[in-house]
Amino acid sequence: MRVLWVVKGLGPGGAERLLCAAAASHSDGVDIECAYVLPWKDHLVGELESAGVITQCLSQKRTDVRWPGRLLRLVRSGRFDIVHVHSPLPGSVARLAARSMPSSSRPAVVSTEHNRWATHRWPTRILNRVTSRWNGATIAVTDEVRSSISGPAAEQAVTLRHGIDVAKAQVELAHRAAIRAELGIGDDEFVVGTVANYRPQKDYPNLLQVARLLADRDVPVRIVAIGQGPQEAEVRTLHADLDLGERVILTGFRDDAVRVMAACDAFTLASAWEGLPVALMEAMALGLPMVVTDVGGMAEELTDGVDALLVPPRNAPALADAIERVWQNVSLRKDLTAASAERAAEFGVDRTVESVEATYSRVSGLVVGDDARGGAVPVVRPPKLSPSLEIREATLDDRGRILALLQRSLGVDGDQRYPKLFEWKHDLNHFGPSPMWVVTDGDRIAGFRAFMRWEFVRGGEVVRAVRAVDTATDLDSRGQGLFTALTLHGLEAMSADGVDFVYNTPNTQSLPGYLKMGWREVGRLPVAVGFSGPTGVAHALGSRVPAERWSLDLDVGVPALDWLDRGGFDERLSVDSDGRRLRTNADAAYLAWRFGASWLGYRVVEDGECTLIVRARGRGSSKELAVVAEFGEPVAVQRLARSVARAARCSHALRIGRPGLAAGFVALPLGGPLLTVLALSDAGTPPLANWGLTLGDVELF
Repeated sequence: MRVLWVVKGLGPGGAERLLCAAAASHSDGVDIECAYVLPWKDHLVGELESAGVITQCLSQKRTDVRWPGRLLRLVRSGRFDIVHVHSPLPGSVARLAARSMPSSSRPAVVSTEHNRWATHRWPTRILNRVTSRWNGATIAVTDEVRSSISGPAAEQAVTLRHGIDVAKAQVELAHRAAIRAELGIGDDEFVVGTVANYRPQKDYPNLLQVARLLADRDVPVRIVAIGQGPQEAEVRTLHADLDLGERVILTGFRDDAVRVMAACDAFTLASAWEGLPVALMEAMALGLPMVVTDVGGMAEELTDGVDALLVPPRNAPALADAIERVWQNVSLRKDLTAASAERAAEFGVDRTVESVEATYSRVSGLVVGDDARGGAVPVVRPPKLSPSLEIREATLDDRGRILALLQRSLGVDGDQRYPKLFEWKHDLNHFGPSPMWVVTDGDRIAGFRAFMRWEFVRGGEVVRAVRAVDTATDLDSRGQGLFTALTLHGLEAMSADGVDFVYNTPNTQSLPGYLKMGWREVGRLPVAVGFSGPTGVAHALGSRVPAERWSLDLDVGVPALDWLDRGGFDERLSVDSDGRRLRTNADAAYLAWRFGASWLGYRVVEDGECTLIVRARGRGSSKELAVVAEFGEPVAVQRLARSVARAARCSHALRIGRPGLAAGFVALPLGGPLLTVLALSDAGTPPLANWGLTLGDVELF
């Protein structure tokens, strides 16, 4: 059974975390893909993909208004038996798409409502009501949410309590001491935890007023709040205004939120309204006493004085009193702890998934595991090679024959620069020597494959990658599957080595082969071009051919090593404020290797506002300035690039990035190179909008 989940984002919110729990628990006969809209909310992509869910972002940039069209095409592709929507606006588009299909191929639509309809903006609410009549099934996470549904969907709506992996949450109790030490919390301190993003629903002003009241009463309670969101600045300002200091620790986003909760002594939510929060279920699995507001699913599932203390919303004194009672009354605390532990099993995800799969079968007429339309994705297996052929690691003794094979393949026989280029990128690489393999037929090398090591950084974490850059098959051995065999052999070795993903920008001839082996298209990198004048436009338009491999002489700027020697990079080094961006793990040593060799032809130019690393190359009859690395604001970068292009007598400047018309740059009509990726770990592949690539990261070496 093939299912498409449609959701607004994959950030660390409750509804999204429910998807991760469900993904890990669905039957093997349910094949799930997930489409989401907001590229900056991709925190849980890795977790979903590690559970076997293929994810794709429908937006290529933050302001992309074309996502509805992409969702329309995806739903209408005929690949799915079920479209299960989890967000009202993209859900409405998905319903329209399904409704526009012939009934014989139309997927059934299931909708899960995670919040009261009144909390949605009125245009979304109207569209949701109009299109929800086409639901095959409507699921609400609480009775309160179900009662808020109006229109035809209300008649069929059912309440289904969603669940979590209880055992997985309980494992985190082993890390209590380590997390408390990390946060500077003493063993004897009483800590109340909360997991709530900075949104009006979670009512942080209420929570912080509670903390202030407890402090004024000299109640020795500390609060640890895990979350992020659009109201972060207001929350932190109020935290400072109330002089809460270390009494309230605002951790920001943590991908180990359950582990942090396991270090707490009680759990609270100060919410103004709620569904059934995932954090609540996780806290109960940890056996934490519950002190929460009497709203939504919390009011439905919990009983005041039995398994929780429930207080009215927007009532800071009442919530402060309840927290003080739990701190002060050891007997009450033990009773609430026992109640949470006893009820935890009721929130297991297996029951939820069983019910959802039964719903899928009912609305589609299929049984889990059926393949009614016969559209299975082919699995590529290593081709069976001739007994005379052997795959092994390449050695230095093979180098001469490898170079000869590559040069024949590239049409650069006899070019003395090529062996030097090969040594630079594969032996001297800043990120480590390239793994290489050959297929031999006796003494003859019939095929070659290399992966060039690379490192990215994202959110402060290093992500290990390799780039598929060099492969060749001897003319006499083509058609025997050597490219596939070598590549699959290399992938197995790279996975065992802990590499997170392979990336490249294949041409149209090699792309089908990569896609068959599991590579996925991330999207075309945006390329902008700035012309140095009217004649530059004419030259560039008449040179729509691939750029030459080797650099042309440039007399602008200074060599990269000279710039580095005077500390140029240190002056430009800055922390990327967007933690979701994936960028090359660059430091001075990397830049010295990547751009420092004089024969590579790179130059550094500066104007006080920004810094560019550039090179000139021929493209047909024109001379092109390639901006391969840049430091500074995009508009300033593009202005300097055009100025340098004119000074260097280049017809145009080229860079990866969005165009800036004010700076004289326009978008390349058909886009730039196609970025493709194969994930080898559960780190997850970010959407195109979250790749911070420059031309230097994807140049054809």
